[in-house]
Amino acid sequence: MNEKKRSKIIPFPNLKERYIDKGMALLKEKKYHEALDMFSEAKNLNEDKAELYLGMAICFMELGELKEAKEICKKMLLEDIGHYFTVLQIYLTILIQLREYHEVQTTIEAVLEENHLPAESAEHFYKLLEFSRKMTQNDEDIFEDDNDAGSTYIEDILENTNKQMAYIQSLQDRNLSKHYSSLKVLLENPNSHPMIKSMILHLMIENEVEKEVTVYKFGESVTVIPAKLNDIADLPFTKKVLNILDDTLGQENPTLFEAVKELWIRHLYVLFPLLPQPTDGNLWAAALHIVGYEMHGIVLDPEEVQQMYGLSISTLQEVCKKIYQIEEISYMQI
Repeated sequence: MNEKKRSKIIPFPNLKERYIDKGMALLKEKKYHEALDMFSEAKNLNEDKAELYLGMAICFMELGELKEAKEICKKMLLEDIGHYFTVLQIYLTILIQLREYHEVQTTIEAVLEENHLPAESAEHFYKLLEFSRKMTQNDEDIFEDDNDAGSTYIEDILENTNKQMAYIQSLQDRNLSKHYSSLKVLLENPNSHPMIKSMILHLMIENEVEKEVTVYKFGESVTVIPAKLNDIADLPFTKKVLNILDDTLGQENPTLFEAVKELWIRHLYVLFPLLPQPTDGNLWAAALHIVGYEMHGIVLDPEEVQQMYGLSISTLQEVCKKIYQIEEISYMQI
């Protein structure tokens, strides 16, 4: 077909909107490849709605294409497309997954410099800034062998979370056998940061460590074999809470659902290998729903929560408090 004939073709009315609506429906069904196809069709028709770009970013995130998701969110921020702070939160989440902590730091510093930060979000972003700064401070001297010198080093860093983190990060792609006893000390030490212990366990899982280790966290002691531990995202309780949330928050606000999903995974990461208590999926889903909205400066109507989950705000207050406490810990606030 030549260009002259092509130019005379008139697309169906509202075709771009139809593609976006279909894409959003597929996104809710977690059919990310199909949803991305719909969003791409709308984009090919020169559609530039915020819903389209955010939908594409979420699809890329879920498909593990983090760099593509990052570029879309960056474009949205630079061109002021969509709700700025919702996009910013997703963008920062992607950067953390990519371990691009320096960019997290510079992005937040730029936002703070512009002084446009909503009051209700300020504390969250300040904590994230402090976390990213700590993650970029990896210029400590790290020992190579788990010998007498190594044992002395571990004693020196037991009270220093920054040094512990630098040590753990130095072990990426290395043989852990030389460091096993030192890592055990950190896992058993009551003063080691919970996030450090989670990082150690995941490092051991990646290296398929089959020796028993004892983990002391939040006043509890548990003995596990790292190689036999399941990924956080695959835990039945994780999925149960997300399925409940998907039926409520996912239906009314898919974008916020993705942000809350990251919050939930982060919460479980801090607790790992422990589970939140009590293990009532409906209770945690409702609390995450409330906290998710509060972090975006919106207070939910108590009657709305009662209707969706059958739980009163007073019942949920304690669980919401736990979520905020663990969120603070997740950014290495000591």
